[in-house]
Amino acid sequence: MPTTANYEQVTDILGRGDDLRLTQIIGTGATPAEIIEAKRWASGDKRTLGDNQPLRAAVVSQVCDILSAEEPDWYDL
Repeated sequence: MPTTANYEQVTDILGRGDDLRLTQIIGTGATPAEIIEAKRWASGDKRTLGDNQPLRAAVVSQVCDILSAEEPDWYDL
């Protein structure tokens, strides 16, 4: 069974970013391969991993949504 990505792996894949967003991504239980795939989906690419790489589409979609979400406008609060 693939293991969930940890904070270091997520930052290696996505770079430094908003801790809340990174925590949300970790909370999905996504593997490093799923985060890589979601990053590619968010940038508009099609499936890029081989078919031998089993992915949980719902998890990849969740991570993609988190990556694609606009930054909150803190000044409106």
